[in-house]
Amino acid sequence: MTSSSAPSAAHVGTVAVLLRLLPWARPVLPRMILGGAVALVAQLALLAIPQVLQYVTDGPIQDGDLGGIWFAGALVLGLGIVEALMIFLRRKLTVAPSTRVEATLRNDLYAKLQQLPVGFHDRWPSGQLLSRSMSDLGVVRRFLAFGLTMLVVNALMILIGIGILLSMDWRLGLLFGLCAGPIIAIGFRFERRYGKVARRSQDQQGDLATTVEESVHGIRVLKAFGRGGHALRGFTKQAEQLRGTEIEKARAVSGIWLWLILIPDTAYALCLLLGAVLTVQDGVTVGTLLAFFATAAVLRFPIESIGFLLSMALDTRNALDRFFEVLDEPDPLADTAEPQRIDRPRGELRFENVTFRYPDAPADQAPCSTGSTSPSSRVKPSRSWVSPAAARPP
Repeated sequence: MTSSSAPSAAHVGTVAVLLRLLPWARPVLPRMILGGAVALVAQLALLAIPQVLQYVTDGPIQDGDLGGIWFAGALVLGLGIVEALMIFLRRKLTVAPSTRVEATLRNDLYAKLQQLPVGFHDRWPSGQLLSRSMSDLGVVRRFLAFGLTMLVVNALMILIGIGILLSMDWRLGLLFGLCAGPIIAIGFRFERRYGKVARRSQDQQGDLATTVEESVHGIRVLKAFGRGGHALRGFTKQAEQLRGTEIEKARAVSGIWLWLILIPDTAYALCLLLGAVLTVQDGVTVGTLLAFFATAAVLRFPIESIGFLLSMALDTRNALDRFFEVLDEPDPLADTAEPQRIDRPRGELRFENVTFRYPDAPADQAPCSTGSTSPSSRVKPSRSWVSPAAARPP
């Protein structure tokens, strides 16, 4: 079975798919939330540095207060140390829980594969199952350890930063904040385009893994019949298809990066022109203008990171889609909800009204049964059969 014939999950929103991860993430959720809070403190410490610059520019520097300048320098150093410590704590708090979630997901997937019947494994290539249990769950782990935390923290940083810019000067802040509208619209467009190509890439990786595994296991047959060149051509064709899909992914990411860089830079240029006019005409202080652009510079990374964080979220959504395709597969041999209890077991194994047919048998061929006289049934024509070994008393 190729990726095109693999069962596909119903089309649901990215947030809804990520929320399905909650039962596995719930045990480590407190540490993940604490890691996000620590990361937010680190970003707030970074946002506080421009405020110190405004204070020292409009105050101690103009007044010639050397003590105030030393105090401001020490404060900036302290804020930098706080930021570094918070980043260190964030990594300590989020890396271990994410690996625990990955291990639990992998164990549950393996247990599900053991429960599913042989017919399921006949339909699904082993490479597709291998890529789901290894590379896809690795994508989930990386998103939990970094992407999810930074996506939330950076979104809050942008909101808080724009609020600070508005408090400095509402005209400059409003002009800078206008870039948020186009970026949000571009982000939604990017999600639709990137999501499809990312899913196709993951499926093609599974197909390629299947080809490699089949070639390695059948290497003696390939060599014995001289089919190595044929196998190589098939592998090369699949590898080229995957390469083209990866290039398409890179184009989609580069497209959003163009706007994520161009729009903020345009906002910086317009704010610089307006700020210069306001400084000359309306009495906006040099310290305020310096702090404004320092704050805008701090916001540059959160704004630019939205692109690759969105791509990480979409890769994770596709990885979870592929994971739940297997986990949601119904087991036709599952135990009944209310199994029948035998009060007085008789110590025998009995088959009654048992039928059998090959899966690829013609539709008009009647199945064999314990009561059939067909010579192909190879079952003694009787209504029931009792295992002698099972019927022997212990």
